Amino acid sequence: MGPLHPPEPAGWKGTMELLSAIIAAVLYPGLLTVVALGLAFGLLARGRPALPATAGLGSREGRAALASVVCAGLGLAATPWPLHPAGGGTAWFWAWAGFEVAFLLPLLPALAAGVPGVVRAGIREAQLGGLARAVLWAALGVALAAHGDWRPATATAHLLAAAAALLALPAALGQGPFGAEENVTPGGTTAGLPPEARVSDAWAREVRASALLAASLVALLPSAVAPTWLALAMVAAGFVAGALLLRRLDGRLPRLTLPAALQLQALWALPLAAIASLALALAGRQ
Repeated sequence: MGPLHPPEPAGWKGTMELLSAIIAAVLYPGLLTVVALGLAFGLLARGRPALPATAGLGSREGRAALASVVCAGLGLAATPWPLHPAGGGTAWFWAWAGFEVAFLLPLLPALAAGVPGVVRAGIREAQLGGLARAVLWAALGVALAAHGDWRPATATAHLLAAAAALLALPAALGQGPFGAEENVTPGGTTAGLPPEARVSDAWAREVRASALLAASLVALLPSAVAPTWLALAMVAAGFVAGALLLRRLDGRLPRLTLPAALQLQALWALPLAAIASLALALAGRQ
């Protein structure tokens, strides 16, 4: 008969789980991580990172921008990062919810502004971003369903999901040709705002973009089956490559009209995500 071990104190497991969740939400891969990723994204994609203006955070738009950063941090904390303090493998619904709130919440002040040009820019961003993120999450859903399954039979599904995500991500972030139509509404949803509010909005945009890019890489890359150091290296390399690619897109292509941008997502990216789902279902029968 082996030695007897004293039972764990009542509630100890729950306390440790709560502590792990707090560490994940605040430190890694949560709020502080997305702020750091936002600085890195700004440096890579813009040449210099945006920083929040304290005076701009007191306005309605500034508070919405700050709340979106917090939601993006919570969304990223629900993703299965390597060395995740609390796991995070089964929390992708909360990741989706956190990111959707993060991207939609800052549009509310623009939609309520009462200025036709600003409202129009907000509607464009809501429609295009909403559709593109729906396509993106459909692709990520396929990748997550086979997150730990990288057999040759699932390779087609992984590749199709990655292709759909690649098409949807710039539109989901509002980058490159999917940004605001400056010739129609100069300044987009920030037209007419004080400089401090525009700076805070730019900072929050970079944080949200970096967080969604990082979450997509965690889902699409074989981070669940690789050694921890290699998984982190793959995500870091993908993040740098993605930010630099978005930098090349910025200003090189004309802004797409809303119908053309929606058509691109509906006729190309969405079918790719659907075919990826079908390929994964067929692979599951083998």
